[in-house]
Amino acid sequence: MHNKKIMLYATVIMLISAISLTGQAAYNKQGDEPVTDNKEKKTAKVEPKVPIVIEADNLSFNDATGDLFAMGNVSVIQNGEKLLAEAMRGNSKQTEFWIDDKANFFQPGTKLTGMETHYNYSQHIGSMHDVKGNVGHQLVVGKTIEMFPGEMIIHNGTATKCPAIVPDYHISADKIEIWPNEKMIAYNAKFWIKDKVIYSRAKYQTSLVKGEEKSAFPEFGYNSSDGIIVSQYLEEPITDSVVAFADLALYSKRGLEPKYGLISRQRDYTVSLYNSSEANGDNEWIKKEPELLLQLKPIKTGRIVANFSASIGNWKQGNVKGNREDYSIYFNREPIKISPNVNWNIGTGWENVHYGYNNSSNRIWRFNTTMNAKINERLDTWVGYAYNNQSGTSVYEYDRIDTARELSSGFKYKLDEKNALSVNVNYDLTLNKINDVDYTWHRNLHCWDADITYRANRHQWKFQVKAINW
Repeated sequence: MHNKKIMLYATVIMLISAISLTGQAAYNKQGDEPVTDNKEKKTAKVEPKVPIVIEADNLSFNDATGDLFAMGNVSVIQNGEKLLAEAMRGNSKQTEFWIDDKANFFQPGTKLTGMETHYNYSQHIGSMHDVKGNVGHQLVVGKTIEMFPGEMIIHNGTATKCPAIVPDYHISADKIEIWPNEKMIAYNAKFWIKDKVIYSRAKYQTSLVKGEEKSAFPEFGYNSSDGIIVSQYLEEPITDSVVAFADLALYSKRGLEPKYGLISRQRDYTVSLYNSSEANGDNEWIKKEPELLLQLKPIKTGRIVANFSASIGNWKQGNVKGNREDYSIYFNREPIKISPNVNWNIGTGWENVHYGYNNSSNRIWRFNTTMNAKINERLDTWVGYAYNNQSGTSVYEYDRIDTARELSSGFKYKLDEKNALSVNVNYDLTLNKINDVDYTWHRNLHCWDADITYRANRHQWKFQVKAINW
């Protein structure tokens, strides 16, 4: 046990060292490499020139100066970038264009509409005024937006995930920096529900990485075991890549059960150091005091995606307390299209867990497969199989695998634009018995999603309301 603690503390020191080094190297706008002296720079990779295609009803061009003027159904296209307008002036030699009136700007995942547009296709730098549209999954409005390779900066603007004309909730800020699919930072940010400010922050930062996104707005819920639940997630930037966070959850039957710590988000991995009280799907609770978690970014080779994680921490559940180490790798294939309406998913992986409580280990091989079928616009169905081959048993009920071979199946039926019903059945193939039958009513509350679930075999209710993720 003593050696395990030394390993934990040494790893924490390594994390702190990595955090300190983060601030010692300045990065360029693209974030590709540290900015160094010209002598140290490697020869830049020369990308093949892609032609800029300009189309219009009327187009005039000066071959000597490169100046051009276009009128009527104007479009400027290069790769995935596109400008649309009714009138435009520019210079083909400088690959620079100006649009005084309304223009539409498109990039993969981005669609903006605004006035007084300026854009340079060689540098991929530009600006728009009185702009609205979407950057990734953020719906934005701003007085001015600046465009850079891989980054958008919105001045005196708002951001939301609520697609309504008048959003139920939004963030307003003096400046909002968005790196699509990476992160968002807002300065002097205010958080609104309807026309009321619920709180404000001098600097707000959140991850936009799929699977890491957290709502900036409160979530509400209920379950039979823990009672009414109100939760709020908060982050406080320390450096460009390191944040302090607190995931605060208040339960009417348990009191405050927080998760808090540090997260270091790097290009290829994420490191987290935190204390927490957490519950699994069976409402079994664990305390982590603390835990250090390393997660590599998904590595894609062809159609196969690999995910790796490693953790070390002190776990406590009841009278069982000790060090726990976990190393896991999982491979999943991109969905296989059996037909236009049927997808097949396959995944497999290995996990090695060591428990300091009794010096035992558990090696687990996993295999999962699911078939999803969209019968029509209203009805979705699925059937899945999960297999877990393990060498031992966890000393904690929290992460104990109760079913070695499980079959799950169900359907979701859309009643109308706002309501849907789903049923999911989990069947233990080893003991030949039904583990769970879950009945859920899904309700869209404008820009919030509400789910009410009844777990029939356990006679338990669960209710949750959260901001939508469109």
